[in-house]
Amino acid sequence: MKRLETSLAILAVALGWWGASDQAQAQDGDNFDRDRNISVRDRPRPEYDARGLPMGGFVLYPELQLAAEYTDNVFGTDTNTEEDLIWHADPSLELRSRWSTHELNFSLAAPMRFYNDFDQANTTDLIGAVEGRLDIYRDFYVHGSVGYGDRSEPLSSSPTNLPLAEPIEYTTTNGTLGVVKAFNRLRVSGEASYVSYDYDDGLLFNLTPVDQDDRDRDVLEGGVRFDYAVSPGTALFLAVGANSRDYDLDPPAVIVNRDSEGYEALVGANFDISHLMRGEIGVGYLSQTYDEPGIGESSGLAVRTNIQWFPDELVTVSFGAAREVGDAGAFGAASYIANNASFAIDYEWRRNIIFGISTGYSMDDYNGIDREDTRWSAELSADYLMNRGAALFFQAGHYEQQSTGLQQGRDYDINRAVVGIKLRR
Repeated sequence: MKRLETSLAILAVALGWWGASDQAQAQDGDNFDRDRNISVRDRPRPEYDARGLPMGGFVLYPELQLAAEYTDNVFGTDTNTEEDLIWHADPSLELRSRWSTHELNFSLAAPMRFYNDFDQANTTDLIGAVEGRLDIYRDFYVHGSVGYGDRSEPLSSSPTNLPLAEPIEYTTTNGTLGVVKAFNRLRVSGEASYVSYDYDDGLLFNLTPVDQDDRDRDVLEGGVRFDYAVSPGTALFLAVGANSRDYDLDPPAVIVNRDSEGYEALVGANFDISHLMRGEIGVGYLSQTYDEPGIGESSGLAVRTNIQWFPDELVTVSFGAAREVGDAGAFGAASYIANNASFAIDYEWRRNIIFGISTGYSMDDYNGIDREDTRWSAELSADYLMNRGAALFFQAGHYEQQSTGLQQGRDYDINRAVVGIKLRR
């Protein structure tokens, strides 16, 4: 493990100095801009992008997404699987400012799911947010956001070993406040955030309630980051953050005390190299200390990496990896170490036709109980941009989970296919 940590750290620093020596990066502009390379899916397409509805200093972007989804395992079970057709209706609104300085944006979405055979699983969520930026100087600004959501979990995310009759619903309230100041080659940024989770109880098929009050919590996070630009296209960084997770219930009301405090320190490189690659590699150390006796500290290697490679202007290859400590929803567990990796390829076959393939892998190692979960997924996608106001899309994927240990969870796999249309102005 020590050898791995050292090797990753050397890799991040080496990438930073590689960008510094690349003469192609010597150009005027912001030392921290990372937009010389644009991915296939983020690329502007003026002839197909929605115009929006001008409203004074704002532009309103309404959208309605309609889709039909087939799934062969509605409840995420290993035996006695049930298939169904799910109808999606996802209306949303975005109101964006178009000022020369400052920024203020509003968003509202109401994703809805209607099951053909299992209507008790129908859901209607409501998610809203406001975010803004106050430009004090060109290289000095303050940003923030507030949000609220009435949400529901997928049925496959049941915290029990038994299938739920209906999805678990919960609400989130969140806010962030941050500041960014650049001093020529040095940029200093800081951010504080708050999130509150409030879960409703679940229900099994035998009408037994599944108490979820032990998942209600408040999470505070804060951090500071220093970026030093060694060239216009590359910066080395140091980021340090801390968090506090406070659960509403403590023993004896619950089996395990999940209250904890933690920190994470990362070093790495942020880069946009010629026409080849952009992204960020960060490695370091993490620690999360729990109040529960016998749980103690979860610590070790921290990884946060996101890289995009551009072998051709019509192809984007993406890779992501992360290692972090998560709070467990499993009975009797306080936390787990989450190891996640993802890989995707997007191909612009025509200006208005995009194909994609993606895969993901994760492994959760639980603390306090004998359990390890591994998950794997793969998905194919296709998007056909008909005009500014309409786009067709298709997705087909496979998802599976395997759980081992004395307190193992469920093993299951799901195949699904979605076809739909996006209508927008």
